[in-house]
Amino acid sequence: MKAYHASSDWCCECGTPAMLFDEPRGEIVCKNCGLVSKSRMYSQTPEWRAYSAEEEKLKSRAGFSPSPLEKDISQTVLGDKRRDSYGRALDHTAQVKYNRLAHVDEQIHNNLIRNLRSALIELKRIKSHLNLASDVCETAAYLYRLALNKNLIKGRSVIGMMSAALYLACRKKKIPLTIKDIAEVAGLSSKDLGRNIRVFLRYITINGICPDPETMIDSLGEKLGLTMYSRKVAIEVLRKAKEKRVTIGKAPMTLAASTIYIATVLTGERRTQQNIAELSRTTPVTIRNRVRELVTVLKIENFSVKRGAGAKPVVIKNPTKWVKKQRANK
Repeated sequence: MKAYHASSDWCCECGTPAMLFDEPRGEIVCKNCGLVSKSRMYSQTPEWRAYSAEEEKLKSRAGFSPSPLEKDISQTVLGDKRRDSYGRALDHTAQVKYNRLAHVDEQIHNNLIRNLRSALIELKRIKSHLNLASDVCETAAYLYRLALNKNLIKGRSVIGMMSAALYLACRKKKIPLTIKDIAEVAGLSSKDLGRNIRVFLRYITINGICPDPETMIDSLGEKLGLTMYSRKVAIEVLRKAKEKRVTIGKAPMTLAASTIYIATVLTGERRTQQNIAELSRTTPVTIRNRVRELVTVLKIENFSVKRGAGAKPVVIKNPTKWVKKQRANK
């Protein structure tokens, strides 16, 4: 930690001038008594490293890097129309050509800005409904800009392409959202949104977007009110299924719902197939077929599906005591 020098560098608790700046945590701490005077401070040092004076001069800049959420970060600035880059006067033919090119550039730029402005408005609306983080929205805006530069937006819905970019950004950031979740907020059908997603996947190379069902188990378990023990059992069942290569070609949310149903039956914290299907936006028939396949391949013992009154949900009133009992029986 570095020594902190400021006008008020005295500790208000013990009165000693031994204040230190903890840069990784962004806190000002008293060396004597350990009091945290200030927190959530931003580091003023650059995020890059330079190994020579020339490299430091090239990398140095003022202010924060531009955000993809700003609609005019790539705005073109035109200089004097009567002179070239060296300051020499242009002849009449060059001025006419320059004026025509400047007019075309202004029209294209205005169209792009207008399209991007409406897309970012829709992005902010969807972000507020789904309570998404800013880095996910920045990734979505970056993907939309790539599609805009490749002229993929022409002839397609702006909100549809932005929703597709947001879905791919969620997959890249491991956010457990399905196509139906985003399509419902965007006011689109799942079929139209899937068509726009395929446009991105066909013309733009996006790395790290393979969905993982493990990321959806926790969110679905939270909606169902399951304990962490049942979620852990579901993850264990899912990992065994991956080893047996049963998950290939299956929908991630369907796998998460099926493994959660198996875990609730094994632990006794039961949930009905209808309840799981409603929250996972699938059907009980799909869950039933996937459960039957997993139980057969993994050879799970003591798995019995109850019918009638025995199939009612079981809510654990004392999770701590129940988890200790389950671990002891295991």
